[in-house]
Amino acid sequence: MLPLNNISKLKLLEIIGRITFFKSFTIAERERLLSSTKVYKCAKEQYVQSELDHNSHFYIVLTGEIEILRQGKAQALGSISAGQFIGEGSFIKKRPKSASAKALSESIILCIDEDTLHGLPSVLKDKFKDAVIEGMAQRIQYLSDQIQRLYGE
Repeated sequence: MLPLNNISKLKLLEIIGRITFFKSFTIAERERLLSSTKVYKCAKEQYVQSELDHNSHFYIVLTGEIEILRQGKAQALGSISAGQFIGEGSFIKKRPKSASAKALSESIILCIDEDTLHGLPSVLKDKFKDAVIEGMAQRIQYLSDQIQRLYGE
């Protein structure tokens, strides 16, 4: 991934404004978050993260679509798109990545690490954590629905 340097902060704020993850953040809080994080451009077929990565980075997809893969498996586990995130397990529990993620299309990715989160004001940290919890709850509901559909219950 390459740092996204050729896009204005205003355009990034516009993109973030469309993302459900940031719905509870004020414009000033979104600006603060953007000034503290890194934004990357990920070309099609390029990896966002690998199971071999030894970091606790948390990635939010701002545009594009990302495929989730497991090493040694031929079939993808699924895909995520704008507003969804990956890397939460290693971000929260400081453990290795559980899956790899590869761009299915050109994508813009926001990356936050633990140090950045700790450096944010408490109100912003709380909103960030609440958004992660909400996103995880949505993912659990989606997976539960998929299991019910698969087993016809």
